[in-house]
Amino acid sequence: MFLDYEQESNGMYKLGKADFDDIALLLLREYLAVVVDRTCEVDINFLIKDCFYLDVFSKHLSANKSILGMIAFDDAEIPCYNLRFEPTTFKAIAGNIIIDLCLSGKQHIPRRRFTLAHELSHWILHRSYHSPTNQVFAFKKTGYLSCGEASVEVRNKKLKEESDREEVQANSLAAAILMPKFAFLTIAHEQLRHFFGASATTFIESEDPAKYREAIISIASAFNVSLQATEIRLDQFDLLA
Repeated sequence: MFLDYEQESNGMYKLGKADFDDIALLLLREYLAVVVDRTCEVDINFLIKDCFYLDVFSKHLSANKSILGMIAFDDAEIPCYNLRFEPTTFKAIAGNIIIDLCLSGKQHIPRRRFTLAHELSHWILHRSYHSPTNQVFAFKKTGYLSCGEASVEVRNKKLKEESDREEVQANSLAAAILMPKFAFLTIAHEQLRHFFGASATTFIESEDPAKYREAIISIASAFNVSLQATEIRLDQFDLLA
């Protein structure tokens, strides 16, 4: 997938808020056009495996569940744990996505879906940045990127380091892929009017926490994503007060 966006000297794309929707719509129209205007679950596994030809593995990535996912930009030995939580390694090749086993089980499907989309977004946006031919790569020391609890599905993240910008970009594109713009805005405005009245312009949690939660759950359920992911998407369109 070719991205025609200006890049910084270190290989990072210069992207504005609207660019993530443009990239997501470009991707979906090419591979999964039926979901662009429909309020439905986006088949993220199909996109990863059948469109980008990436393989997904499940491993214990940390002893305390602090790492949710990884993407390998190059062949690499990835530290992980076996089923007895003894340290071991996994031989990953470029394009492998590894999801922590803590996201297994039906109750974790929404979060697993977002983590998969997050790692796919890193692959789409940050391969040139992490390329072995990139001058800054020598300072990274590893051919993979770990994404933890503190970075996946987090909104309003303060940009303290360059790595923070990577995570914000991955979260933004993941949300745009799983909740396509036109379908998302349709249901978001429907739920906003339903729960907060015809004149409401934003979801305000403090105004009525119970209604707010019910509205977010309704939107999240339509796309099979988590409440946190839904709030990231609402925030992208300035629909959260």
